[in-house]
Amino acid sequence: MFDVYRSWSTERLEDRRRAVIGQQRRLYAEELAIVGVLDERGRIDSSIGADGESARTMREKVETARALESLPAIAQVAMDGGLSDEQLSSVVKVADEESDREWARRAPHTDPVELERLARRAAKPTAEDSRARFAARELKMWKKQGFLHLRGQLPDEMGERFEQTITHLTEQMKVKGEAWAPFERRAADALLALCDPAPVEDEHTPMLASLAGIQMSVPLEGPAEIAGVPIADSLLEQLRANGSITPVLVDDDGTVLAIGRAAPALSPKVRRAVLLRDARCRVPGCERRRGLEVHHLVPRSWDGTDEISNLAAVCPAHHRLLVPHGLLALVGTPNLPDGLELVTASRGPPKVA
Repeated sequence: MFDVYRSWSTERLEDRRRAVIGQQRRLYAEELAIVGVLDERGRIDSSIGADGESARTMREKVETARALESLPAIAQVAMDGGLSDEQLSSVVKVADEESDREWARRAPHTDPVELERLARRAAKPTAEDSRARFAARELKMWKKQGFLHLRGQLPDEMGERFEQTITHLTEQMKVKGEAWAPFERRAADALLALCDPAPVEDEHTPMLASLAGIQMSVPLEGPAEIAGVPIADSLLEQLRANGSITPVLVDDDGTVLAIGRAAPALSPKVRRAVLLRDARCRVPGCERRRGLEVHHLVPRSWDGTDEISNLAAVCPAHHRLLVPHGLLALVGTPNLPDGLELVTASRGPPKVA
């Protein structure tokens, strides 16, 4: 076909490409209609992949198909080939029955990246959504032809902290006497530098994690965002005790209206007092003593306070599993060395012993 098309004029090729794209889009819209009906009949399992597609792609198709039934104007534009797959999957998350006609007119001319951004901001992630993103964290490694290959993904503030750390180290990486290396090479050097042992305190010395500098965008409507990613209220509350938070007020277009003063949520004195009292992660059975974070036993949203009697030192791995974001809770009296126990708290505030 390459040889055939090379004999065509450029104008003819461009016309044919537009026709093919339109046909592909119409077929995709037809497939969504079929998926929607099969979904009604219980014949679609969106938890697994099929036909060479991942489970994630299948879930997105099912969600798009369900939304299109209540958006007839957008569905018609899709059937006419006026929306790309990217535009369609995003606009159904932005539009509703009242704005269906408006978005049917606007979406074909809107950048898919902008539509995706609007879709992210359309709904506040739930704690369950946030836990699912955390559960999807991964780092894969394999060796091939003398190289260690890496691939992975980090959610929410984990990805932001990693990106900030690597970027900061990369900007400082320069071999004396050599030309400035490309960013990708210096980033590899920066990642390796993280493997070097810290030349300071003894590894058994208790140490709190450094305060994360969290710049949080607060739109007039919609959820708070970190690096453009909407986060659940429960995750924001969990980050609060261990971050220096800078609130940024933005309008609907993302334009910054005001920047607040960066301030730690907990005073350094309180954090040090918690560390001196606990000296290790207070989750029973965990012996980690470095990089500890401060946790509210009774979350602030459950009327908990910043008093030291409501605080405990925990390691980051366990902190993400605890309320209000997780489904476990430390309950008891933190002032006693054996005063805390780990319980399931999937339904509302646990009773403090």
